[in-house]
Amino acid sequence: MVNNLTGKSKCIIIFSGYNPRAIISFLRTLNKHKVVYAIIAIENDFIYQTSYKERVLSVRKLTELRLDDIIRTIREVQIKIKCDEYIIAPTSEALNRFLLENRNHFEKLNCTIPLVQQELYNQISNKQSFGELCRSYSIKTPEEIEPNEKRVMPYVAKPRKYRSEKDMSVLYPVIIYNQDDYNKFIKCYDEEDFYFQKYIEGRSFYLLYYFHRNGHIYKYSQENLIQQPEGKSIVAAVSSDLHDSTEALKYEKLFKSINFHGLVMVEVRGVDNDFYMIEANPRFWGPSQLFVDAGMNLFEAFLNDYDVLEKINLQARKKETKYFWFGGYLSVLYKNDSLVYYNYCPTQLAFDLISWISSDIYRREDTIELFKNETRFNKVKEIKIEQ
Repeated sequence: MVNNLTGKSKCIIIFSGYNPRAIISFLRTLNKHKVVYAIIAIENDFIYQTSYKERVLSVRKLTELRLDDIIRTIREVQIKIKCDEYIIAPTSEALNRFLLENRNHFEKLNCTIPLVQQELYNQISNKQSFGELCRSYSIKTPEEIEPNEKRVMPYVAKPRKYRSEKDMSVLYPVIIYNQDDYNKFIKCYDEEDFYFQKYIEGRSFYLLYYFHRNGHIYKYSQENLIQQPEGKSIVAAVSSDLHDSTEALKYEKLFKSINFHGLVMVEVRGVDNDFYMIEANPRFWGPSQLFVDAGMNLFEAFLNDYDVLEKINLQARKKETKYFWFGGYLSVLYKNDSLVYYNYCPTQLAFDLISWISSDIYRREDTIELFKNETRFNKVKEIKIEQ
């Protein structure tokens, strides 16, 4: 519990309930290194279907983030685990923005918020402002267009900011394939909250970084092969070498120049020899198990940066690493919806399925109940045949 470098005892606090696959990957890292941690759950949390349920030390009364409720749960943890410092893991976008808005309150509770200042965080996380920043560093972004411009369908309506200026609702990108999609869009949203870009058809990559406060850059990359519709969660991905390219160096220069530190994932699309920035997420991201399994565990870099781990030795394995979420794949099929394939196809998946399932994020001892529930293995009845 006591760090030899600082002499301080530290505890990691994880707010569960959202971004489950990233949280599971992080918890596996904490357990591996015997780090002291506490989980704050919500009602009906996915965490209760895992071996980590014993680490739930407080439960939120509300699913929405409200300061008094969050402070109450932190104090409950602090009564049960006595430490000098409590580091709150930056597990989701909503949580991160909430932590930054109320940073002073948490710091008074001896809680560390391991994020850059609010203005810089928002500049990176807000899609329009980060796109403008990228262009100033000669990084390509998709062509911006006028809404309902049929010549470039499909196109993407991207929120200018995280929340609507009108009603403060959280906004997400909307892919517009045809006129009917556009008509539905203008009925549901205020067009002024969005800007519009050409939809880039091409290979899909994540550039993955941890910018350490000592100046060191830890990096990795993945190529996404299967994704849920409407730009939702990645279902299948493999390791990539894009992080060793000149394209990746552009982002390193950008983030270093603005004095960014911490975790960040940049989504890019590759078309022929060109790459286009889609968005950036300065937080935990869903398919984090890929970099954990690959040996370039960016969570360890994060823990080292905040003096939780004294020494780390991150070396990516040379063989290909796979990430797969079978439950996410099946959930799309259950809805009779279509998955999105990049540089891959359903026929190839059919041949490769056994190897993919062997890499499934939940088909492991600590999360086998989650795997059974998501894939409906728990619905199968055992039939005994008498001899």
